[in-house]
Amino acid sequence: MRKAIAGLLALALLAIPAAAQATYDPIGSGKAQILLDRGFVSFLAKDGIKLSAKGGARRHGRNLALQVGGGNLDPTLGMGEIEAEGTLTFSGKRGAVPLRGLRARTKHDTLIAKAGGSQLKIATSANRDTKRSGFGTTYSAKALKLTAKVATRLNKKLRPKTPFYGGQLLGSLSANAQPALASVLPEGRASISLDPGFTAKMNSLVVSINPIFPAEHPGPFTFPVALGGAIAPDGLEGTLRTAGSLEFLQLGAGQVFQNELWLDLGIRSDTAEVDVEPTPSFPGKLGRIGTYDLGAADISSDPKTRTISVSGPLTLTSSTAQTFNEAFAAGSAAFSAGELAGTLSFAAVAQ
Repeated sequence: MRKAIAGLLALALLAIPAAAQATYDPIGSGKAQILLDRGFVSFLAKDGIKLSAKGGARRHGRNLALQVGGGNLDPTLGMGEIEAEGTLTFSGKRGAVPLRGLRARTKHDTLIAKAGGSQLKIATSANRDTKRSGFGTTYSAKALKLTAKVATRLNKKLRPKTPFYGGQLLGSLSANAQPALASVLPEGRASISLDPGFTAKMNSLVVSINPIFPAEHPGPFTFPVALGGAIAPDGLEGTLRTAGSLEFLQLGAGQVFQNELWLDLGIRSDTAEVDVEPTPSFPGKLGRIGTYDLGAADISSDPKTRTISVSGPLTLTSSTAQTFNEAFAAGSAAFSAGELAGTLSFAAVAQ
């Protein structure tokens, strides 16, 4: 009994870090805003200190508007940081303190920036929250308070009559960040429906086409979506990874395996780990190469369900056509580059 309990506890401990592991998506766009506290604005005005914004940042009254230009977030755990463009500058009669490279973090040290060539913690917040916003994330941090370090820097450079101090209320922060690429969950299956003309040609050469688990052939050939893929919300960039293989077999001649088909949407290429057997008659493992090209595709995106759907024609690449000719047609030009092989369809679900 003791051994059984110890084994269960060990399994539970192993499961904890796996469940808490973050998968960060690179941020591609968004907007951020710092709403200055009225008391802080009055404090600046009394000492003749200006807070200006430039280079992608704008000030309108108490509102500092910034463009989001980078960073990374795990939207499921609400962890990461958001990079904002532009420069905020505190200036007075005796000097100026520019703050560049502003970053909003989901940690207690909420706002950081570069000042004088070094990274400086600007403000902290004990009241932070993240929520889903389509493929992206909204982040808010209330009651931003100046750190003692930035207060010291401001006092040294600006020399105000009434000094800044650690814990001084700055305002609140809100941001909306959308991913450049959204991590794809291992859910659902991609399918390839072979073109009748392509199938007829393979039949005429007595070539069987078989799925290798976990690929299946319930009608079209289907492949489970695998971990490691990430796709842009508009479906124009990123990679969909699938598991399983296709086997093309001509008894007494060649055998071609296309393992783990991965679709690169940016270059419209479906690659695979290709193996041509038997050796030494054929080259064996060729590594990951382009096996099919994706033509003009129908692409749709649903932010509510965080789903990207793609459907389009697959044509043979020159390397696949050459491989098929050598393996199944004794080197004759039975297959050609650009020949229609079938239609690829999938609905990828982002985290």
